[in-house]
Formats: sequence, C-alpha cells, structure tokens
Amino acid sequence: MDEFWHLLRRVAESVTAAQANYQVWFTLKGEGKALPEYYDDMNDGAYVDFFHVINAGTYKLMFIELGCLFDTDDRSSSIRNLKKSLREIGRDDLATKLELGLKDFSHLVSNILTIRSKLMAHKELGCLSEDVHATNEVIPDGIGHLIRKCAVLVNEINSEIFDMSGILMCSVETMRYENATFNMLQTLQKGRS
Repeated sequence: MDEFWHLLRRVAESVTAAQANYQVWFTLKGEGKALPEYYDDMNDGAYVDFFHVINAGTYKLMFIELGCLFDTDDRSSSIRNLKKSLREIGRDDLATKLELGLKDFSHLVSNILTIRSKLMAHKELGCLSEDVHATNEVIPDGIGHLIRKCAVLVNEINSEIFDMSGILMCSVETMRYENATFNMLQTLQKGRS
C-alpha cells in the first residue's frame, strides 16, 4: 500500500502544480482578469521582463505537469498508472470512476499532449507555435475544468482508500494562486503610485 500511496501523492502533486501554474498564467493573461487593471504596472520597464518570463514559464509548466498526469509511460506517476494500480489493489470501482470521470476530456488531453510534445518537451523541428495551437485548439477554461476534475477524483480516491474524508490532497475550488497573484499586483501597483 506504500507504493500506491506514493503514486497517489505524486499524481496529486502534478494536479496541484498544474492548477497553480494555470491560475497564475490565467490571472495574468486571461480575459477579464488582471490585464485591464494592472496592464501599466506589468508593462513598466522595471518589471515587464519579469512578467514575460512568468507568463511563458507558467504556461509551459502547466502543459508539462498535465503531460505528466496523462503520460503513457509505465514508469510515470500518471492517471493511467493510477488506474492500473487501483485495479491491482482490487479497486476496479475507483479505476472505472476515474476513467469515466475523465472520459469527456479525452480530446482536450490529446491536444494538450500534442502541444506539450511538439512545443515544450521535444521542440520539434519545423513546428510553429501558431500552427500547432491552431490545429490543437485548447481553450483555457477547458484546462481549468480538467484540472479541477482531476483534483476532485484524486481527493475521492484518497478519501475512499485511506479513509481521509475532509483531508484534501489537492485543493479543488480554492483560487489561492489567483488570489496570491492579485495580491502581488496590488502591492506592485501601490508601490508604483
């Protein structure tokens, strides 16, 4: 059971990291988020390079962590191996619940893996970012829904197997990373005025 616990914890870490990077990136770049109010602060010559790095970095890390979650390698701490492990410990019910819970996201996951593979993990020769994104449409809200669904499922598995109801491995509905980003922007804005 220690091996299963380790796998579940590693999957939860990837869900949390994907969520953190998604929330920071989406707060800084998403429509109706920080841009209208904080554009001048983020575009200040003293800070603009920082925000360019953060935007690109959180975007890439979000895809890398989601790629880890849906990796098909037998050696990875992934959803696929979590389902396999659940079946090995006699919890076909939870493996099926995990599979069915993510079924509607299969096209999105495929597109995420393609973008991650072609532009981030392997940086394929001849692939232009615009073309890869146009061919493999990924809507930011869809990514957010996928991450939240993964968090809910991981928490349910944790609760069911280890009888830890009320103890969340992954934050589900919290916007803590978005809130932290807005707090930082407010502090920056106050310091600039």
